[in-house]
Amino acid sequence: MKTLATVKKEFLLVIRDPGGLAMLFFMPLILVIVMTLIQDNTFREFQESSLDILFIDQDQGELGKNISQALQATGHIHLISTEEGEPVTAERAHYLVQKGIYKAAVIIPPDATTMFKEKIKHSARLFLASYGLAPRPAKNKQFPPQNIDIIYDPVIKANYRMALTEAMEKMLTGLQTDWLITEIQKRFDGITGKKGGRINLSAMIEITQKSALEDDQRAIPLTAVQHNVPAWSMFAMFFILYPLAGNFIREREDGSMMRLRLIAGSSFSVIAGKFGFYLTICLLQLVTMLAAGLYLMPMLGLSKLALGSNYAGIILAGLAVAMAATGYGLFIAVYFKTAQQALSFGAISIVILSAIGGIWVPVLVMPPIMQELSPFSPLNWGLSAFNDLFIRNTPTADILPSITKLMAFAVLTLTASILVYKSRLRL
Repeated sequence: MKTLATVKKEFLLVIRDPGGLAMLFFMPLILVIVMTLIQDNTFREFQESSLDILFIDQDQGELGKNISQALQATGHIHLISTEEGEPVTAERAHYLVQKGIYKAAVIIPPDATTMFKEKIKHSARLFLASYGLAPRPAKNKQFPPQNIDIIYDPVIKANYRMALTEAMEKMLTGLQTDWLITEIQKRFDGITGKKGGRINLSAMIEITQKSALEDDQRAIPLTAVQHNVPAWSMFAMFFILYPLAGNFIREREDGSMMRLRLIAGSSFSVIAGKFGFYLTICLLQLVTMLAAGLYLMPMLGLSKLALGSNYAGIILAGLAVAMAATGYGLFIAVYFKTAQQALSFGAISIVILSAIGGIWVPVLVMPPIMQELSPFSPLNWGLSAFNDLFIRNTPTADILPSITKLMAFAVLTLTASILVYKSRLRL
């Protein structure tokens, strides 16, 4: 009787408060949309696999062709050689990079292939001469400097600069090795009078890339939608303490709590009624936010939320987060004596827990000290479970550690709420 009366009373309080309903459903929806739109470009850059750079090949020879093929083969670099149908000059490339229109430019100087091969031939002659297999050149030939320029935008990210530089160095090292061995082999052929075998360095060691998952198609990129929808859903669920604490303390002040206490039955029924009602509200919040990720986000030009296929795990994780959020809100409502104390402490604590829990930004981009603190936040437990389900499509067994911690937190806060509530009744 008490439980049903409590549920009915909480229901009437909520539906008669348009501002409270907006805070429970409309404001979290606006928040997740705004945060996703703001962070979308950041997440795209974080996941972006292609870097547009200018490529000016003044050589038009074998060296420029090899560099172009090697850079494009990385899959991370897209070369641009023309602007409005006209070839980009070295001067124009420098200007475009300086203005930040492009992040980098690679400039191959004229006659680079010819000069490069001349240096290779000279090195091969010196090598054979050192073993007495060829006459030593009369003097050490001097070659004019022939540099390949890479021009960077000063604000380019360090990982982009590193990726481009390493790709260039790797390609040039391999090309020098291949051409040098080929030149030495040709000279040995001339010395021995017969054509010998050829060494294929590229076939000695191969690098293969494999996904840690059994099926690579199961992996979902961490986009702004994939992060923000579950993250801010939990943030909204934990803010259930606002109507819960507000209504609870108001009842104490206007005498409604006293009338409930006069109804026959255990005082636990009042706590159970509130817990059950606001638990349902939290689950409705989660469903609303997931629906926004599935249907509203694509309409705004964002990616669609991927839920994976473990729906039982999603239900279990959602229920665990809702229980933890409701338990925490109930404890705040029971413990503090004034609405100002409860709402101030509750809001600040949730913001702190969400910040260290990876709600504002993913844990993987946090400083090391914050990554160490993150596992102590209940919101991180929930976010980890949702990420495992949505992104990695893991089985339910893999999220049980996070679910267990959330359930334990819910039981702890609910038990503490009951004990505090009973102690206050004796006063």
